[in-house]
Amino acid sequence: MSSNRSKRRKIKKELDLISNIYSKNEPVISIETDSCENEITESIDYHSPKTTNLNSDPQIVDSSYENTVTHIQENLNVIGKQQIPLLSVIVENKLNNNFEKDLAVWAVDCNVPQSTVNSLLHLMKMYDNINTKTLPRDCSTLLATPRLSGTKLRYVASGEYYHFGLTAGIQRFASPGFSDIHLFISVDGLPLTKNTNSQFWPILAYIVGTSKIVFPVGIYHGFTKPKDSDEFLSDFIVKAKDLLSNGIIINGVNRKVFIKGFVCDSPAKSFLLKTKGHSGFSSYNRCTIEGEYFQNRVCFPYSRNKCPKRTHESYAQMMYEDYHIGGSISRLIELPGLNLVQSFSLDYMHLVLIGVTRKLVLLWLNKGPLHVRLPSRSAHKLTASLLALKKYIPSDFSRKPREIQGIGRWKATELRLFLLYIGPIVLEGVINKDCYDHFMILHVAMIILLSPTRQCYLDYAEQMLDYFVEKFENLYGHHHVSHNVHGILHLCDDYQHFGPLDNCSAFVFENYMKNLKSKVRKNEKPLEQLINRYSEIYIQHPHNTK
Repeated sequence: MSSNRSKRRKIKKELDLISNIYSKNEPVISIETDSCENEITESIDYHSPKTTNLNSDPQIVDSSYENTVTHIQENLNVIGKQQIPLLSVIVENKLNNNFEKDLAVWAVDCNVPQSTVNSLLHLMKMYDNINTKTLPRDCSTLLATPRLSGTKLRYVASGEYYHFGLTAGIQRFASPGFSDIHLFISVDGLPLTKNTNSQFWPILAYIVGTSKIVFPVGIYHGFTKPKDSDEFLSDFIVKAKDLLSNGIIINGVNRKVFIKGFVCDSPAKSFLLKTKGHSGFSSYNRCTIEGEYFQNRVCFPYSRNKCPKRTHESYAQMMYEDYHIGGSISRLIELPGLNLVQSFSLDYMHLVLIGVTRKLVLLWLNKGPLHVRLPSRSAHKLTASLLALKKYIPSDFSRKPREIQGIGRWKATELRLFLLYIGPIVLEGVINKDCYDHFMILHVAMIILLSPTRQCYLDYAEQMLDYFVEKFENLYGHHHVSHNVHGILHLCDDYQHFGPLDNCSAFVFENYMKNLKSKVRKNEKPLEQLINRYSEIYIQHPHNTK
């Protein structure tokens, strides 16, 4: 009986195959004889409630029609020698159409480790019913991974650098409808491991108007940051000078190229411009304020008499020598049409969220004067309020609220949620009224500066931020007026130059950093690994803009 059931299953499979071919209108060479057709027809009882129809979805009847099955099996054995091989070729060609290409795209899109792809290829080759004869044995061949990427590395002091190219990125991601190309550039450090100093320093960019699709321009790897910013940026500067001067040809049309701005945190900004770091006395890049050393820290006390603003000309001529380090200025000065003071945004992600909002919460918890600190009971009440709101936070927000005691581990998106949305709710009645009113000043001002439709309130926002810094010194002490707190005074300048502050924030670049890190699978030769992964992506998606 089991043998008969097996035969019936095989016959059903063959009939399903034939029906599927006919239903999809595939050309099939018919070589059945009339005698075969007559034999099959005669063996079927059309008056029975159970019939077999070869022109619809065929189903094999049960044991009561064993004679019918026997006849069909005998005829299929005859047909099988001639027709089934032809049918199999048709099916094979259809199923394996572009299979190798689809497999390569899957490996790239899913970020599959090479060892996993190799294992899959070897496994598939074990089965004869899968057409794997044309597949390579190794994923390097499948993905067209370059073999000699190391020859393209440029050795710089303390590390290695690879230049992907600014022109290549623009040509790949620029929309054909753009008349001009406006770029934002970012440079920042990316630690690769926790137990070593291995790190990337990528030069990233995106084109304004392309949904902020970030692409790499060049990447440095070493165990310290690059020693000299000019050497690090040399390839970028050479190509950027040419693009800014001559434009770029896209679809036969010459399009002008502009660098809209640079987005960096304070340490990276100081590194690129060769100026004092944020802990230096003459370190602020927007004005000439002199810091003071008080209670073991450099602070920038508030003054109603505003210091002169820095200009591109004063930077180029090194008019304030204490502001510069190394007795030189950055080669970025060579880029035509670029204002090296205005073009470096203040980046509210680092300045306002990580710098000031987190500082305020830490002052309330345990860092500030006694009259602003929260009792333990109030801190727990604040945490309870945050956690109670968790289930009401929509999916638009990537992170949910968590306990206030972990503020040191909060990400910038959590701090943004706190400052702009839930902070005014959970803080009321918990912190003292002066601190709450002070926090609300920052809240309202940032709502204005992040909105594209509230430009008419820009002067009001500037007055509020000025009052915020002045009140900050009164509430928490002038030694807590840090580099970031002082920077709030200049945020409105960025709104005037870039528009809403989200236009010039580091969020999009910081989100992209995890993509770089995920492409490194082992500690050995991380830069070469990264180059290979991008080569695979560009080969499998030559025109992809996602």
